[in-house]
Amino acid sequence: MTDFRLISNDDDEVARGLRSLYAAPAGDAYWNELQARIMARVADVELGWWTELDRWVRPALAAAAVLLVAAGVAMFRAHVVEGDIAAENMLSSPAVPVSTAIRPALQDDREARIRFLFGR
Repeated sequence: MTDFRLISNDDDEVARGLRSLYAAPAGDAYWNELQARIMARVADVELGWWTELDRWVRPALAAAAVLLVAAGVAMFRAHVVEGDIAAENMLSSPAVPVSTAIRPALQDDREARIRFLFGR
């Protein structure tokens, strides 16, 4: 059976050399410089459509305020018109007898007489 290994026991020098090449830097200076470079690059990059949204914040808020005021005025006007129509209907319609308002009007005299005789 064949034993496949990446690094055999004979290649200890090569393994030590590779480890030293790929090992993380020991000092904090490297990591601080790397962080500074990354943050500088992030700050330089334009964020695309987010910057466009940022430019439209104030006009969008103004438009939303105008729309809210317009909707409020429209709702108030609809309420006032509805109240005016209800008041006009109550005042302009002829007076309805109480008996008709309580129960439906009888459709013919014969039915009225039967109801009167039976007391219903």
